[in-house]
Amino acid sequence: MLINISMFKMKLNKIVCIILSLLTINLYAIGTYTTIEPGVTLYSEYYPNQKAKFKGTIIFENGSGVTTSEWTQNKQFFTCTKNLGSLFMYDRNGLGKSPADLHTSVSNPITAELVNTKLIKLLQQKHISPPYLLIGHSFGGLYTDYFARKYPGLIQGVLLIDPSPPEFQYSDQVLNIINVESWATIPSNELYEKYSDANAKKLHMDTDAVIYYQFRGFKQTKQQIKELPSLSDKIRLILLSSAKMENANAIKGSWLQRQKPYLNQNPHSKRIIVDSGHFIQLEKPDFVCDQIKNLLK
Repeated sequence: MLINISMFKMKLNKIVCIILSLLTINLYAIGTYTTIEPGVTLYSEYYPNQKAKFKGTIIFENGSGVTTSEWTQNKQFFTCTKNLGSLFMYDRNGLGKSPADLHTSVSNPITAELVNTKLIKLLQQKHISPPYLLIGHSFGGLYTDYFARKYPGLIQGVLLIDPSPPEFQYSDQVLNIINVESWATIPSNELYEKYSDANAKKLHMDTDAVIYYQFRGFKQTKQQIKELPSLSDKIRLILLSSAKMENANAIKGSWLQRQKPYLNQNPHSKRIIVDSGHFIQLEKPDFVCDQIKNLLK
């Protein structure tokens, strides 16, 4: 009888530990809001994986005008990446669940420096441990490139998923959409209220306040990246390029050719052209996850 009671206690303790473990995982997976400075709050999600061999953090930088959902909506990709390490993703101000930063204006637009100053503050306040494996998609690739150049000592590797080329000009077709000259005189609080991401979708518009201020800061972003040292050759980089973007008419010139300068001289860095649309992680989830595995080796 004593043996049975002892076994029962052992089983009960095991069950309690499992429940507590699950509760802990769910707690950390719930998104949180962090005020990094007065008037600037960012929404982020953290998915810890203490069992993974990689003890750093995989950080995701969203593309232009999209949210953390671009990493979580494909369950195959999301599940695969969670098995590889701890994940950290966030929405830049004015997108998804992050409120707008009303300090933004035509004279203080969204730039790579501004985005990454906020990101490093967020990572420090949330105690998100390096080394970081950076994953950047589309326009987020420019921001990721800046971060990797600025903080090379924190970086495990870089995966760029069809990034906007480091040096390019928008096509006339795109400029006609995002360069809304009349918006330049509208105060940022009014612009964000009237042309928020959600309102722009309701109005069937192809641009919104965030994309506009990002465009206004585009020249500064390119200059800020140029002023930093080149990406360290100690950092391994994998560049995934969408074959279908070559005919998308998003920029002037060749999309594929203009992406090449991202590559550094690390002997293990490589560029792979993928038969896919712009969101390669959604169309080829296993393939992209395999590239993350390669960077973690």
